[in-house]
Order: sequence, then structure tokens, then C-alpha cells
Amino acid sequence: MFNLQNQKKITNLNVNAHIYNHEKFGCQHLHLESKNNEKVFMVAFRTVPEDSTGVAHILEHTALCGSKKYPVRDPFFMMIRRSINSFMNAFTSSDWTAYPFATQNEKDFNNLLSVYLDSAFFPNLDALDFAQEGHRLEFANEEKDKLEIKGVVYNEMKGAMSSITSQLWHGMSKYLYSSSTYKHNSGGNPEDILDLTHDDLVNFHKKHYHPSNAIFLTFGDMNPEHIQNYIEENVLSKFDPSDMEISVENESRIQSPIRASDKYNPLPGDEKNHHVLISWLLGESHNPTELLENYLMSSVLLDNSASPLRKILETSQLGKSPSPLTGLETSQKEIIFACGFEGVSSNHEIDVENTIIDELKKIVENGISMDVIEASLHQLEIRQKEIAGGEPFGLQLMLHCLPAFIHRDDPIKILDLDDSFKVIRERIKEKGYIESLIDKNLISNNHRLTYTLVPEEGLNAKSEEKINKNLKDRLSTLTEIEKNKIVNLAKSLKQRQEQVDDPEILPKVTKDDVSKEIKIKKPALTKENNYFYEIGSNGIFYNTLIYPCMNLSSEELKFASMFANSITEVENGKLSYEEFQKLQSSISGGISAAFTLIPYKDSYSLALKISGKSLEENSSKLNDLIHSTIDKTIMNNENRLKEILNLVASQNDASLVQNGHYLAMNSSASSISEIASTNDVLSGIKFITNTNKLIKDEKAFEDYLEILRSIQSKIVKQPMYQYAATSKDIDSIILQNKAKNIETEILNLSIASNINNAWITGSQVSFCAETFPSVGSNHKDSAALAVLGVILRNGYLHTAIREKGGAYGSGAMNDTVSKCFKFFSYRDPKCSETFAEFKNSIDWVLSGSVSKEQLEEGILGIVSSIDKPLSPNGESAMDFTNMLDGKTDEDRLRFKNNVLSCTLEDIKRVANTYLTQNSSKSVIAGKGFEDEISKLGFSINII
Repeated sequence: MFNLQNQKKITNLNVNAHIYNHEKFGCQHLHLESKNNEKVFMVAFRTVPEDSTGVAHILEHTALCGSKKYPVRDPFFMMIRRSINSFMNAFTSSDWTAYPFATQNEKDFNNLLSVYLDSAFFPNLDALDFAQEGHRLEFANEEKDKLEIKGVVYNEMKGAMSSITSQLWHGMSKYLYSSSTYKHNSGGNPEDILDLTHDDLVNFHKKHYHPSNAIFLTFGDMNPEHIQNYIEENVLSKFDPSDMEISVENESRIQSPIRASDKYNPLPGDEKNHHVLISWLLGESHNPTELLENYLMSSVLLDNSASPLRKILETSQLGKSPSPLTGLETSQKEIIFACGFEGVSSNHEIDVENTIIDELKKIVENGISMDVIEASLHQLEIRQKEIAGGEPFGLQLMLHCLPAFIHRDDPIKILDLDDSFKVIRERIKEKGYIESLIDKNLISNNHRLTYTLVPEEGLNAKSEEKINKNLKDRLSTLTEIEKNKIVNLAKSLKQRQEQVDDPEILPKVTKDDVSKEIKIKKPALTKENNYFYEIGSNGIFYNTLIYPCMNLSSEELKFASMFANSITEVENGKLSYEEFQKLQSSISGGISAAFTLIPYKDSYSLALKISGKSLEENSSKLNDLIHSTIDKTIMNNENRLKEILNLVASQNDASLVQNGHYLAMNSSASSISEIASTNDVLSGIKFITNTNKLIKDEKAFEDYLEILRSIQSKIVKQPMYQYAATSKDIDSIILQNKAKNIETEILNLSIASNINNAWITGSQVSFCAETFPSVGSNHKDSAALAVLGVILRNGYLHTAIREKGGAYGSGAMNDTVSKCFKFFSYRDPKCSETFAEFKNSIDWVLSGSVSKEQLEEGILGIVSSIDKPLSPNGESAMDFTNMLDGKTDEDRLRFKNNVLSCTLEDIKRVANTYLTQNSSKSVIAGKGFEDEISKLGFSINII
């Protein structure tokens, strides 16, 4: 039985928090009562790995491959298709594993609750599923003279560990921690994953996935007692209490700072770039006042380019740009603060260390002004108040308090920081308060690590050679019996992957459970091109101004996004860039700029969109700030513009691994669609390559300065559209700053040359994409193409490319903006086979193999995305975007009805109409794929 332990109304978040404790097992339930339409559930376990075999991560995957009540091969992905969820996933962190879902439908909630709880507590953990999701050996050919390693998580982590950010994080953790679980890679190091056995997996589950080691979280308008009764009857009643208490001890502190280094495989052109990172271990993340203190300290030091420590990291000649790990990490039991450089020359790690420590000492010695402290506290207040988009709001709250809750502390204290804010506001009145925090946490804190990643060309190739040698050695010692075991495992797994489970074992919702209506959000006030919305913004004001831009030349278009990235970061009127940054920080929660394409005269025009947010009392100041950004920007400071260029290039490098599938899709679409071709130049692979060329060519940089000024001269300073959203009346000053209809120019759009392009990076996996011409959202075939994308992903690509091929992900989608139908794979160990499977999936549809059940699942998938709830600002911003795109509510309703009425004949017809045309392909891959890609006839490009 669950007993109420504590409750509190959290006014800022508009929730009532209740904590219950189970008297027999000690497990706790946090219920966040809210009138929000979305219902969210999460079960989480303390999972404490003792090595880097990825046992917690592989268990998370394997637990979702069939359970006692639902003995089908893939209940998680099958439920994605049989649900109208707004979120379904599972997460493995360094010390917890969580299984969350969200939906607006009560029947769907109960269905998912049953499947999730049974999967977590009573999984089958079949050895074949372990082989599929974890790792296995297979023969590469019928001659059985070559072995290869397969496994979804194995390939996922090969891709993840290709990221410099991941290598820095796990390398740093390995040395910063010596006694606790955080020194291990909970996701799994690829070479260590091979040491994990099926028995290890089963034993880890038995130890960690027990009710006494679990926590439950719910959010929404529901009766917590009903949830507790269900958990009691279906889970807890089947267990006996356990005396084992799983916990993470605080790290043993070192007496003096240490230095350590590892090697990494550099991207082409980065062969001399070292990464140097200084990190400190601070206090516990679940002490709310200490947590807020550390946020404030970090914000004072690093919030913007005028912040003293960030300024050094951006301007010092020791490195090209700040390390991607610079900042505060609060997701673990103890907080980490880190800062450093990337692009450091050899043997300069001590110089980096001295520079950072000396700068911290100077900051303390010179003191920090109250204006800077107030601006930083202002930033924290905005972040605390804002109801952001992306993940469901209830899930955001759960993840925010999870580090405290998982370590048996009070999660309500972390959600309700009002009292801690009051404490901090009193403390900042004390002279030297922030300075003392910097001294205690950083300067005088001996638990400090200086960590260096040293570039070594060909390291990936050496690693592959080592793996291949080990496989050869292994092969040479295999007996015939052992060879037959490998062959039989592969056969058994193939049979299992191809078996057709009865989907009716699983619960489902149907089209009858779906609303035929759409959500409609309209402006409270519209004046010409000004759109003002009333929303439940929790005290935050949102403002966007869109400025027309006259036609840019092809050279100017290459660097338009660099102009947008720079405009908020340089001098403004009489203000230095540091002063302008301070002004932004004191008024807003940040402003950003980006070029966008606006429909115009049956084509498109280019426009610059500047957006920002602030507390409602600063609404007029924010509006003035945006106007000032466009009116008074000065593009003269060469050193500052170089710093910004290096910062953007660093972000681009990270996106190649994190967003490789999007970049590959846009690249492949660029030879079919004018919109995609333009977006490729503005934000895709072309943007990345053009930026990299600019950094390496001093003469080109001189021309670049003139190009930036030329772009600036072509932006009309009168906005053509304005968007504002707030929970209060719009300030009269903003109403006077009206956007107007302005005659602009049709953008000269062009299509890239029709070549299949390959882009070689430092990755160990590939991202494949293939694109076909299709139609926009208002075309009668758009709905059927959307449903077709879901059917291809669920009905064919998931099994062929993920389960059999070992890629982390794959899919298909109709992009109505670029009018392209796109296939993709993500973190894929294969290349040519994947393109073959794209073709096979089309043949599968054309052969009439799609079932009525698969059609309904595809329809539900699209309806789920249509009905997915957004944040208050997200809803109004979406209406504004639809207006810009010329998409009416009638268009949206028609599209949804067309989705709901889609037939098997429609699916086959649109596949035959659009997916039998000539296509364009693109791939982003590591150097190890180069020969294979060349044989496919791709043009090879080095990024």
C-alpha cells in the first residue's frame, strides 16, 4: 500500500506535487497533479554499472523485446504503431534507467502502462534478443573464412563514440572519478561491450529491476490511487521485499589536481588540434540551494561572450574555441564544472591550465559587479519560469527532479526553487559572495583534472585493424562445433526476426479512438502583419520580427547563416560586443537570428527572423533590443568575427555525428528541390564545408568581411511580420511598432548538380539517405505519402536495417516543404546494403504486401504527430508559421481527414507514382567506407 508522505502546491509550475511511499517495498511514487491534457508516466531504476560493457544500456534495449504478458518479439516498436502516444522512449543514464511515455488518451495510457510495467519487471530477456540488441559474431560469407561483429547497441556506441563530445565526456569521467560508477561508460565502450554475456545481463536485471529499487512518476489529470492499485496488483504482488539497497556513494576526494590524456581520431583538417579540458567535482546536485548557487556561479562566469571566463575561452590564442563540454553538469549525484579549449597546439595543456586558473584568480581579485550577478540571476529566473517545447512538459519536470529522486532525496525541493531563490537573493547582498563560491568550488578545490585529447591520424583504422586481428585469431582457434554454433545462432536469429507475431496479443487504440478535429489557436489581435497571442506563458513574453532581404548573390547566400549567427554577437551602435551581450542578458533570455524562406508570388523570398524572450515586465525592452539588433549592428571587428566563425565551425563538427541523417537527407534532396538546395547552403553540408574553407583561407576571410556588410545592406530595416505572445496585454509600445506589407524580391533558387555525393568524416558509422521528388502539404496525395512513410519504417525498414542490419535507426518521410520523399539510416554499420533495402522496401509496397493492420498503424502514427501537444508558445508559434506558409485551418483539417480515410489502394498508388522515379542519394560516413562508396559511383568529398 502507498501512503502519502508529502505534498505541496508549486505555483510557478501550476502543479500539486504528492509523494507516496510504499510501506512494504519502500518504493516511492511522485504524482504531479495538473489540469494538463497530457498524461505522463515513468518508472525508473537505480542502475549502477561496475564496468563499461554497457550492461544497463543493453538491458534497456532487451527488456523491450518481449515480456511475460506480451511474448511478442518487439512490443515496444509494435506499441508505437498501435498507440497515439505523444512520447515513447527509454533512457539509460550513468546511474539510472527510465521508461517514460505520454499520451492524451486515457485508453492509450492504460494500454501503455500495462506494456511498460510488464516489460520492465517481467521481461523475457531471450538470448536471441541479447544477440540482436547487444552483440554477436557472424560469418561474413558462406565460406566461413571471415568473422564480423553485429549488434544494435554495439553499432550505436561506435557512432556515439565517434563524437568528440562523447570522447571528452567519457575520457574525463574515467579520471575525474576513481571510486564510483561514473568512471564507467554506462552506454558501453564498443570494445568492452564484447565482454558482456547473456548471464551478466540477466543477473543485472535481477539485482536492479526490483520494486525496492524502483521509483514511479506520474503527471496529469488522473487519480494516483488508481495507478498505485494497478502497480500493486500487476507488479508488487508478485515480488518479495529485498534487503539489498543499491546506491551511489560520493566520490572519494583527491588531495591534489591530476593530469591525464587519451588519443582520438581527428576529423580531416584537424590533425593538429588538441582538446584540453579542466574539470572540477563540486557538491551534490540534489541540494536545491547549492544547486542554484552553482548555476549562478556558472552563469556569471560563462553565460555570454562578455562573461569573464567565456571571454578568455573565446579570445585566447591558446585554442580555436571553447570546449563543447564547457559549463555545468548536474545530471549526476555530484555536480561537475568544466571549461577548456579545442584546437590547442601540442604540449600546451599546462598553459591552458595556468591561463584558466589565473583568470579565475583575477575575477575573484577584481570582484564581480552587482549588475552582472543580477543579470545572471535574471537568466535563471527565466529558465525556471519557462514552459519550453520539445518533450512533454510533465516529462521535463520528471527529468529535472530525477537526479534527486533517484538518490532518495526530496524531488519537490528541486521542482520548487522559490525558497532557494529567496536565500540566494539575500546572499548576493553579501560582499564577495560569488567570489567566495568561485574560490571554494574552483580555485581552492583540489579535486581537479586537466584532461587532454591528443589527435592521432588513422586511430579508427588502427582500432578496426585490432578488432579484425582479434577476429582472425578467434577464427583460427574455432572448432567445427564452435563454428556451427555461430552459424546456428545466425540462423535462429534470422528465423526469429522473420517470424510474424500475433499483434493482437498487445492492446491498441484504433481510428475510432481518434478525434476527427484539430486544435485551433488564433491570435487575440491581428493588425495587418502583426499577430498577437494570449497564452499561459507563466510570465514569459515571446517576440519575433521578420525582416525582408533583397536578393543575395550565390557568394552572399553561402555566408548568410554566418551573418545571422554573428548579428547578436558583435558591436551594436555605441556598444562594444561585450556591452551588447550584457544588455541582452539583463533584458532577455536570449535573442537569436536565422534566415528563412517566406512563400511569395508562387515562389519564395528570403527573410531574416529575429526572435527573443523575456520576463513580461521587459516586453518593450525586448522589442527595442530586436529592433536595435537589425538597426545598429556593426560588422567591423575582424577578431570577433573570427571567434564567432570558429565557434560555429565547432558546432558544425558536432552536428555531423549527432544530426548526420538530417544532413544526409538534405544533401540528397538538394539535387531535386530548390528549397532543399537553398537550405543545404544555409544550414546543411554545404554550409559546413563553406565555413571550413573560410577558416583555412586568409584571403577568403578578407572577402568574407565585405560579404557580411553587403548582406547587411540588403536587409530592409522595417519588419514585414511581427509575432508576440504573452499572458498579459501586449504593451502599447509594441502595438505601435507595426510590421507592414513590404514589396520584396523573389529569391533566385537553383538546384544543385545531380550527383550522388558522399561526405567523409571521422565517424565509424554511416548515415545514408535517398530522395525522390514528391508534393507539398496541400496536394491530394500528401496524406497518403505521409502514411506511406510510417508504413515503410514500421513494416519493412525497422526489421531490415535496424534488427538485421544493426543500424541504430532508419525511416522514411514525406517532406512537404521541400516536396521530397526521403529515406534515411542513422548510425549505420552498412552502406550499399542499406541503399538496397531502401529499394526493397519500395518493391515490398508495390507487391501489395502491406496489410490492413499496417495501414491503420501508419494512420495512427501520423494522427499522433498531428495531435501532439505543444507548449503554450509552441501552439501559437505554429499557428503563426502556418500563416506564413499559407496553410489554413481548413487545409490542416482536410489533411487529417485525408489521413484517416487513406486506403491500401492509395498507398500502392502513391508509391508507384512517386517512388519509381529517378532518385538522388547521399551518404555521410567514416573513411573506412570510402572504397565501398566509390564502387557505388558516388562523388567523394572530404569535410
